[in-house]
Amino acid sequence: GQAVNSNVPKEEGAELSISRTLIERVLELAKTSPDSTALAFRKEKLTYGELAEMAQAAAAYMAGLGVKRGDRVLYTAVSKPQTFVFYLAAQYLGAMAVPTDKVGTPEHELDLYRNAGAVLLLTTLKYTEHPKDAQILTQKDFLAECHKRLEAAAEGGAPVGAGIPYEYPGDEAISEILFTSGTTGRPKGVMLSYRAVLAILKNTKNGLQITADDVVLMPLPLHHSLALRVSRAVLYAGATLVLQNGFAFAKETENNLNSFGCTGFAAVPVSMELLRSQMQEQFYEIMGRFRFIEIGAGALTVEQRKRLSERLPNTRLTNTWGSSETGGVLFAVVHDVAGSEQRVSTLGKPVEGAKLEVLGDVYEDGVKPGADRDHPGRLALYGPMVMSGYYEMPEQTADALRDGWLVTNDLVYLDADGYVFMLGRSDDIINIGGEKLSPLEVENIASEYEGAGEYACIGIPDPEGLLGQVPVLYVGQCRSDYSAEELRKYLASRMERIKLPTRIIELDRLPRNRMQKLDRRAIAALAAQIS
Repeated sequence: GQAVNSNVPKEEGAELSISRTLIERVLELAKTSPDSTALAFRKEKLTYGELAEMAQAAAAYMAGLGVKRGDRVLYTAVSKPQTFVFYLAAQYLGAMAVPTDKVGTPEHELDLYRNAGAVLLLTTLKYTEHPKDAQILTQKDFLAECHKRLEAAAEGGAPVGAGIPYEYPGDEAISEILFTSGTTGRPKGVMLSYRAVLAILKNTKNGLQITADDVVLMPLPLHHSLALRVSRAVLYAGATLVLQNGFAFAKETENNLNSFGCTGFAAVPVSMELLRSQMQEQFYEIMGRFRFIEIGAGALTVEQRKRLSERLPNTRLTNTWGSSETGGVLFAVVHDVAGSEQRVSTLGKPVEGAKLEVLGDVYEDGVKPGADRDHPGRLALYGPMVMSGYYEMPEQTADALRDGWLVTNDLVYLDADGYVFMLGRSDDIINIGGEKLSPLEVENIASEYEGAGEYACIGIPDPEGLLGQVPVLYVGQCRSDYSAEELRKYLASRMERIKLPTRIIELDRLPRNRMQKLDRRAIAALAAQIS
């Protein structure tokens, strides 16, 4: 393997802060910029001064409920400022913040509460009964008590934190646990240390070039790694974070852009297409008002990269590869790569301070893993942003972390300049009689045929029993002029015959998860029905 150089600038000296945690930074900003807006949601706003006071009042209340250093605090991560009050309050006490999905069920939330061994759950969900072994408060009641404490402190001149001093828990102490969806069994709880969280937020702040003057619109669910890393970076920069409840209404995006003067935007690839269909001919004019757009939780297709870079020439587009285990760690500036046929599909280069290696056995022809497309290897990452492990899952932790390196199942290769290219997860690669086919290769080529809006390639057992596997292509959101035969001809002109999908299957929409990433397991289940 080899380490590669970063394409992400280092932090400017003028913006350096000695704060080691986000709560330290917010307390610092409460002194230096108390009246600057930290968070906004519709008509609700919190300045940095108000956010610090609310976080300290919440911390004092949590402490009164028995929360102490090292405990877990669960909260429903709604798209409102209160989510960050809970997060910061937990950090103030040295407790672990555990956000949960706002569209979950009480049963799922309670399962997470018990899996995490939490001592407090702040919920927005409706519980018909409260189990005796769980300490559950509604967020409405909790916040009302915090406001009472703030009023009492203001009247009596008492400290809002009830005299509880903040103490830094240490670099290796766990700051938060991010649970996966758990669709394939018990959810994994990714443990991030204070050192990792600081590295992740600085990587994102520098990669997106966020400054204190930015106003960033966040429509993503706040329990998710992508939303958290961008939000933390915005607040650490002393900028303004504008919250929005999803992408469902393009008008709300436009209204927030106009009302708050938003300069930045966070999205996933599918949400960009959803907004384009809603905004129609106004899409490029509206989105072109943003100084930067961060797109994560999935790669833009080749077609999207080319089109967006052409139609949004003055907006800095970044497409970031990351995970809950590392935060955003590979940054591709779309305008820098979209004009190159060789580089247009790259994941980019690693952030400053991250080491990358490509693992695997030397090939029979003597070529090292990762040298080119025909010799891929498994992506491994090392640096301060890497997780500490999975909560109470020692076997899974030992499998993922090896001597501090996070070893993934993603197959990648590098070009001569250190740009990283993804072939897909090792278990998604299609083996056609010994010929390895990346589903991403088929999907990227298909994306430039404009008859459909989404594509997913998957391997199925060869019905004739000769090749092991053969590729099948699913298409969704097809236009009225879509033609499977024309798509087949288009693919045949761009691909080797052995790699051509044996079947093209049309669906209304392709299965996707909560973050609108392709649900390849659900697609595989559909493919398994093919005889």
